[in-house]
Amino acid sequence: MRRIRFWVPPLILIGCTILQTTLLRKLSILGATPDLSLILLVFFANTLGSMRAQVTGFLGGIVEDVLSLSPLGFHTLIKTITGYLFGITKGKIFIDPIIIPIVLVLVASFLKAVLGILFIGLFRITVIEGAFSVKLWVEIGMNSLLAPFIFAFMKLFKVFKRAERE
Repeated sequence: MRRIRFWVPPLILIGCTILQTTLLRKLSILGATPDLSLILLVFFANTLGSMRAQVTGFLGGIVEDVLSLSPLGFHTLIKTITGYLFGITKGKIFIDPIIIPIVLVLVASFLKAVLGILFIGLFRITVIEGAFSVKLWVEIGMNSLLAPFIFAFMKLFKVFKRAERE
């Protein structure tokens, strides 16, 4: 049973990444779509800890790299670092229903943008859009608004209870 529980978060994140890169592209606002996999990764990191969040972020990121036009490893590195950093928060902060999920996802979305800009410059990737365009701010806003709902939904499942020890 424990092995099954280990693979549930990565499989959910992979499924969400596939959904996000295929169907949700059609529902964009000003060219931006919410990053549901990032929101879920922040939830999993805060609930399950940094080691499992790194694995989950790595697997979700590699799937996102394969399905997108970005260089292989771009999203993988961002999601792995995000999983680690937000996994450190496990057991250290109290997650209220609204404010903390918004703040965590806001910081994670901004971190994703900053790491993306850093890696674009580091690897000399050609980008058409500006770094801090309207699209980025719309995505950060959508992520922040969806965070409390996704956190509340995921807390309904017994698999992700905070009492679980690693």
